[in-house]
Amino acid sequence: MKKPTYYRGLFVSRWLPPMYDLWVSIGVLGNTKALRRKILQFIPKNPKIIIDLACGTGEAALLLKKEYPNSRVLASDLSEGMLKQIQRKAVKQNIEIEISLQDAVHTSYSSNIADTVIISFAIHDLPHTQRLLVMKEAYRLLKKGGVFIIYEYHMPQFPLFRLPIYIQFFLVENKEAWGIFTEPLQEELSQIGFTQTKKRTFFKGLAQIVAGIK
Repeated sequence: MKKPTYYRGLFVSRWLPPMYDLWVSIGVLGNTKALRRKILQFIPKNPKIIIDLACGTGEAALLLKKEYPNSRVLASDLSEGMLKQIQRKAVKQNIEIEISLQDAVHTSYSSNIADTVIISFAIHDLPHTQRLLVMKEAYRLLKKGGVFIIYEYHMPQFPLFRLPIYIQFFLVENKEAWGIFTEPLQEELSQIGFTQTKKRTFFKGLAQIVAGIK
């Protein structure tokens, strides 16, 4: 699949997909698994369809399928390397997930099908215009009453806890990625049409979840 011009070549490199989980773990001081479980607080009861946009190596998608085995979990990403990682994990763990190569900005999924749409530790990699388009795409995909969940890095209040964020962002992120720390995600969700928006921070402020209901 031809990549859009804003897509970072880093994600089609050979080294990043196998190292991605470790890299995220460094950014959140090793709290990756515990952090991802925070998503469960925002999932509506008995979801039938969950869509994981820009799923990366599939840690969130795999967790959700384990927690909701009767749900369909649809995971997509623009990186073939990332999808190979999630496929490998799914086979190893004997978990069935529907995986596809897609751009989170505009997917081929039908409208109004999902009870939950998530994007975790990925929206910061997009330019601001595309971030808003992902929010609109999530709104299109959700059923009425469905929940959109953005899980992202967050700048801690205390300087000491900022160190892992600085290391990660200085080494591999671009200038646009830094904007996630000041972007009013909750306000943007409201402007798109989401209601009952909320924001919570976790693990000394290293991560944030912003969610809204269609």
